[in-house]
Amino acid sequence: MNMMPRWDGGYGFQVRAEHVHRSDLKQGRDVVGRGFTEDLNQLHLEGVYTWDRSIRLTAKLPYVVDARREVLGAGGQKVVQRDDGIGDLSLALPLKKYFNLDARSGSWTLAPQLRIPLGKEDDEFEVWDGVWGGGLSFGYETETYHWFIATSAGFWVFEQSEPAEWSYSLDLGWNARDDMQILWESDLSWDDENKFFLSAGPALYWRWNDKTHIRIEWKHDFVSRVTSDRPDHGNGDRLGAGVGFVF
Repeated sequence: MNMMPRWDGGYGFQVRAEHVHRSDLKQGRDVVGRGFTEDLNQLHLEGVYTWDRSIRLTAKLPYVVDARREVLGAGGQKVVQRDDGIGDLSLALPLKKYFNLDARSGSWTLAPQLRIPLGKEDDEFEVWDGVWGGGLSFGYETETYHWFIATSAGFWVFEQSEPAEWSYSLDLGWNARDDMQILWESDLSWDDENKFFLSAGPALYWRWNDKTHIRIEWKHDFVSRVTSDRPDHGNGDRLGAGVGFVF
């Protein structure tokens, strides 16, 4: 929720539920299986510990409750594939530099990341890659009494034949109340196999009290181009909700 503890010895955790629905099977920009859907239901357990307000460790562990997709069989018929279980663990070490100006405050962030494969690798359909990976992200955010802006860019490089992944995000927020923020969030993601997604949508953040935080978000794929080498799903929507606790 980007509301991690900003004091020495702070810690917190959050649980997020996420549902993704993609409506078509595509190859490149073209739809090759209209109505061949993909549905992913996941729970994300995420934690943070802050040694110093500028140095912290985060851990993110997904669990695939149920994943189902429809693909083209050898004879052109619809084939259903499923997946479930623990996904890959992501660790990061965000290093932050805070600043305070006359009418606004903010921070710069540099975060090295590590992906640890924990998921099973014996299914035809795997939501998570199941390979080692390393990444790096850069971020900047600033906030006034009424407005909030955050932007970040990053990449992942994986072992074996998994393509490198790149991402960029821009979040624009309005502080509707002292304890409530309404945002419009935009995400770009692409990889070395010409996969490209542009997703955007609204989010609501609510600080219930000093220890409990709630967030709801929805994003729609305005552009979804998959690799031209093989069919994959696109034209989707993502709905998420979570609750976090900081101490």
